[in-house]
Amino acid sequence: MTLPSIDRADPTPRYLQAEQILLAAIQSGILPAGSKIPATPEIASLIKVSLITAHKALERLVQAGLLRREVGRGTFVCEDVDDALAAQKRLSIGLMLDDQVNVNDYYHASIIDGLRRASRSDDQRAEFFFKDCASLRRSKLKRTSGVICIHPSLELHDEIARMAKTVPLVVLGGTLPGREVPFVDCDNYAGSRLAIRHLHGLGHRRFAVLSGPMNLSNARDRTEGALKELAVCGVPIDDNPGIVFESKESVALDAQTQARFVERLKRDDRPTAVLAGGFYLALSALQTARQLGLRIPQEISIVGFDDPPSAPLLDPPLTTVRQPLQEMAEKAYFAIRRTVDRDDLAAPSLELPTKLIIRGSTAPFA
Repeated sequence: MTLPSIDRADPTPRYLQAEQILLAAIQSGILPAGSKIPATPEIASLIKVSLITAHKALERLVQAGLLRREVGRGTFVCEDVDDALAAQKRLSIGLMLDDQVNVNDYYHASIIDGLRRASRSDDQRAEFFFKDCASLRRSKLKRTSGVICIHPSLELHDEIARMAKTVPLVVLGGTLPGREVPFVDCDNYAGSRLAIRHLHGLGHRRFAVLSGPMNLSNARDRTEGALKELAVCGVPIDDNPGIVFESKESVALDAQTQARFVERLKRDDRPTAVLAGGFYLALSALQTARQLGLRIPQEISIVGFDDPPSAPLLDPPLTTVRQPLQEMAEKAYFAIRRTVDRDDLAAPSLELPTKLIIRGSTAPFA
């Protein structure tokens, strides 16, 4: 049997070149289904690589389900090699989500739709499967091309950082500060600053900031951005007591935080402007203001985060910070794809701009 040798002028790692030579031999029938392949030293000699390089190339084909080893007999091309070859053409991407997440809400549905759109536009269709961190760990990431971790909480950062050393991984809709883990996110910090600048420009000087749990990097970045812009605008925080209302939930204010917010709005020095760090938090703010008889935007202005189709249909239409969710998802998909193609765990991080959409829920302070 003859096989081509590797190209030493090619910068592609030699074990990858060796793998591709063997893969081509399987695809062409030189190494047919069920056949025993030559021993590793002979393979190394045929394609002009070291024993270690040949072994690594063969081991990758075993892991891909193209070859199988039999103790005492040798290495064979799998009988179902056609199925394995078909699977080789597809990416298998694990989507790591908290098991409490509702994948049907606007944020997650937009992310998943963006991933599917990216896959459909790609020659190499992807298969997506949902897992929590513990399930991914138990599966040992077998036959997983890569992992996309969707806005992971702080408690998972160490685990994700370890995982990123063994498999192509991108964090989507969040960051892991202090860790070299690639991410794709929007600029939440700048988005909040835009919102506060808009409200300050309308004459507001007393503010409230509604936040999701601070163990999520997005909630933390949005809150820090709001406080930074208030400082830049010269708004004394001391004149805005209890400005930040951190909810234990992302989809609404929890009961205790809601009670604090209600009491704050009942005061004579109540906020005249609210930045809600999420769409559902904005709905909570709108509902609370109405229950207290506050007119929106005449007596209180409200800005949200995220721009689902229902946002302009609210009464009044919601001023909000729009995230490019589908674009974020598409870029995360192709970051994984490029990383897999290069067999390199390092992917560049991306931070996309947000856009302030001004509608009827904000007005000048009278």
